[in-house]
Amino acid sequence: MPDHRSYQDPFYGWSVPKAISLCVQALKECNSLPFPAIQKLISLSESQILNEQSSASLDHLTKCSKKYSISIEKLIIIYNGFVTVLRLALKPPAAFLKSDIFKDDLRDLKFSEEISEEFHNILFGSKRDQLYNIVQEYDRPRLPLLKSFDWNLDVTLTTASLSRCIEPLLFFKFRTNDNRILTFEVPIKRFNELRYNTALILKEMEEIDGKQTLKLLET
Repeated sequence: MPDHRSYQDPFYGWSVPKAISLCVQALKECNSLPFPAIQKLISLSESQILNEQSSASLDHLTKCSKKYSISIEKLIIIYNGFVTVLRLALKPPAAFLKSDIFKDDLRDLKFSEEISEEFHNILFGSKRDQLYNIVQEYDRPRLPLLKSFDWNLDVTLTTASLSRCIEPLLFFKFRTNDNRILTFEVPIKRFNELRYNTALILKEMEEIDGKQTLKLLET
């Protein structure tokens, strides 16, 4: 049987993310941490992606630190690694993540069979679609949104000896949700041309849409 990497990359990429390698190392060092506590951390990692129980994660880490005499820094590394595994596994299109290949990838990362099974149950369980949609929405590239829009008309008169008026200008100012301010000016003549051409395009679009509707009615 050929190695699955001959036709599909590991879900985490060709280099192991630092958060995951640190997590695996911390798990080896924290051998006093029982599996039920690890199981709870994996469950909280799922809740983190679902934006649920944000305070419960810190409470559980604090309790585990005191109960098993493990530094909270180590537990945070483990928890962060679990969240990273879930996020990376949910990043490719859902159809690309295969059950057996995913388990092979976790074995290569040196996760135990118990931990691998917990990840598998989450990623191929009832909340699979919900988790996938949340991660895809979170990672989707976004353009800044318009927060405010202002404009004013600037008309400048010359001196009385020159009986003419300088061409009026329209000043526009946009403020986006990332606190950027964009300004530009347009001569009133050009602005009127823009209005005319925009109205012309909208009219043509309505005419085309009307023709398509008639064709559909005829058929």
